Amino acid sequence: MAIRREQLFPTLLLALTFVACVAMPAVQAQAADTDVVLYASKAPVRAGSWVVVSDSTAAGGAAITTPVSATKIANPLASPANYFQMTFPARSGQAYHLWIRGKAANNSYSHDSAYIQFSDSVTSTGAATDRIGTSSAVAVVLQGCTGNPEQGWGWEDNGWCGAGTNVRFQSTGTHTIRVQLRESGFTIDQIVLSPQTYLSAAPGTRTASSKILAANLPSLSGSTTPTVSMALSPASGAVPLNVDFTANVSGATASKYSWSFGDGTTSTAALPSHTYNKAGNYTAKVTVTDSAGATASSSNVVAVSGISSETKLRVVQANIAYGGHGTDNIINLNRIADELVKLNPDVASLVEAIGAYSDPSLIPGLMKQKTGLTWYSYYVPKYPGCPEGVMVLSKWPIVSSAPLYMSYQMPVAEATINVNGKLISFFSTHFQWPGNASGQRQVEANQLVAFASKFAEPRIIAGDLNAQVYTPEVQTILQQYYGAWDEAVSKGIATAYPDNPVGTLTRTRRSRIDHIFYAKGATGVSVAAAAVPDQRAPNTAGLVTVKIGTTDDKGLRPSDHNFIEATLNLN
Repeated sequence: MAIRREQLFPTLLLALTFVACVAMPAVQAQAADTDVVLYASKAPVRAGSWVVVSDSTAAGGAAITTPVSATKIANPLASPANYFQMTFPARSGQAYHLWIRGKAANNSYSHDSAYIQFSDSVTSTGAATDRIGTSSAVAVVLQGCTGNPEQGWGWEDNGWCGAGTNVRFQSTGTHTIRVQLRESGFTIDQIVLSPQTYLSAAPGTRTASSKILAANLPSLSGSTTPTVSMALSPASGAVPLNVDFTANVSGATASKYSWSFGDGTTSTAALPSHTYNKAGNYTAKVTVTDSAGATASSSNVVAVSGISSETKLRVVQANIAYGGHGTDNIINLNRIADELVKLNPDVASLVEAIGAYSDPSLIPGLMKQKTGLTWYSYYVPKYPGCPEGVMVLSKWPIVSSAPLYMSYQMPVAEATINVNGKLISFFSTHFQWPGNASGQRQVEANQLVAFASKFAEPRIIAGDLNAQVYTPEVQTILQQYYGAWDEAVSKGIATAYPDNPVGTLTRTRRSRIDHIFYAKGATGVSVAAAAVPDQRAPNTAGLVTVKIGTTDDKGLRPSDHNFIEATLNLN
């Protein structure tokens, strides 16, 4: 059975109790195109005590902070327990000035600073300095100099009683900034790296500053950055399906094309054609390169039906555990997105997503970056105002959606998705977690089944039910639904890994409590495959800090659960 989330992440829960729903402020200024402007609340990697909080005075209506304590880190650490990270583009050799807008808890100089490191920062002579993984860092201290007052939001650089030093990078491309805890209670909403506009002057005042800049990631290829969209003719049809592909490029002239058709074949032609000979949903992708070396990509789905008009739908159920906490106790939405990309779902149920962390916007955004596809999402909190909930993530458009707030403050998100013209009623849910709460879960199971019955077939339910297949609550669902995993096991088409062999007891956590169901009344629906993948990272066992309760937890996972996947035939 699942253990209490409070036992895993007590600091996180304490901080989240202060999250409130508030209106977002308007962006007040536009930075130059060359300026890097990051909103700290959007950091996809967060470790330790850093948490996102709603703040109507912050950029984007949210900021990142640590709970107030007496903690002060005397020196930067090579392997800190408390940090957050973001990525940004920058040029090699270019001098950038670092500015941070923050505020100190209680306007106290005991809560007003952080250490900053970069992935490949160098001095003006090219020597490595202040790098991630070392004990070298710059400090940003809001006070700025002894005796200065503090009042609300303020902008400060990495100087003390004078201007800070500029930051340079070894190579042109994407870089990582890591913000380490120095003093608790320091709240940050904006990070700016400016090569010109704010090279010698701050974006705003050091005290009582309401200056908010628009978030910006500059292009490294100047004004000729290409953009591309893919056109298909046709976008769907029966095998054999011949598709003509067009890359519509703007902003520059493409000098190179790289196509991947999603079935293992590729092309470098400007206007390729490709024939699909097997039914399936294929993600085609094109990357164009201009004469300056700048690239742009676009993807689209080609829906190919067989002679029986069969469609395959890949479904993933994933408890991402409080915004992406892995077994290393680090929030890393990049890692979550990477695992989802590997599984290539058509639709996924993501449980314990955090609206206060902006998971519902960050995860689809990361998926688009990694796949080139537009991803659709629908999020429902456990109860109105709760920062945690469930979300549906789909590569197919969501045409309608509906929430259900069940008893005991647990949610259901229904999304009707359009899969190549076929409407699917998909449900993501989460049941009560205590091991002795079977009675409560039975109430929720009956509410879920009744709610789902209001929607058209085919109906698919996925979720973390915190209950095994043999329990009364799951049996309630199985009266009207098939369990995709157990059906796949019975047919010999389920896969897992040696430390977690295929069977009725295959684990998604301490036992199999994550489920995918499809309705018995849905004509033509059957299971084609199911899998519980091995998501452990090799040679990382010593870094595991949160055990999922099994003896085989030999490496990091992107969550405290294994994801589960099922491929369904929809005729």
